[in-house]
Amino acid sequence: MTRGRTKLLRNPEMVQLGGELATHLDTWIESSTPPSLAGLLDEVSLDLLRDAFIDVGGCEGTVWLADRTRENLVAVYNSGSDAVELVGFQQPVGTGIISLVFTQQQPYCENDIGASPGHDDTLDKKIAKRTQAMIAVPFYFAYGLRGVISCVQLEDSPNGSSGYSSDDVQTLVRASNIVERLINDSLLSSALGLSDGG
Repeated sequence: MTRGRTKLLRNPEMVQLGGELATHLDTWIESSTPPSLAGLLDEVSLDLLRDAFIDVGGCEGTVWLADRTRENLVAVYNSGSDAVELVGFQQPVGTGIISLVFTQQQPYCENDIGASPGHDDTLDKKIAKRTQAMIAVPFYFAYGLRGVISCVQLEDSPNGSSGYSSDDVQTLVRASNIVERLINDSLLSSALGLSDGG
């Protein structure tokens, strides 16, 4: 049996409203801080990301959101044991692999990160650990690029550091896409008053 994709018919009266809604969401996001936007990651989204980090053999994963000026990526969530130290860390856009993924909007995978000329080890020094391998993917929601999701394997980790494959990159891309849909659904429901009780 073949399945066709079900598509809701467009309502011409709502096309203009859609553009206005997208502008409203963008304005709201641009006026918000990364820590406040982190609240868009509900428990379902965080569970999905944690599962993806584990599935690819990562020691930990981080969600980075761009600040208002788009000059820094701010770590707003980390799944590892150093989360308290990592959350709030700002990576300047223009340095490091995370910012490369943000500016080029392309996934990145490296299994010998120390040898990469683009690697910025500031964060490694902060937590006194060395990153061995990394996956980083662009993170979109509310119809725009909003940050990056990264997952790392650390040297001397109890889990070992076997590196990442292209399948692992696709696992993280899929998780990012699902989280994007969850956030978009929540934002649209809220903006349209569909999630109001009563």
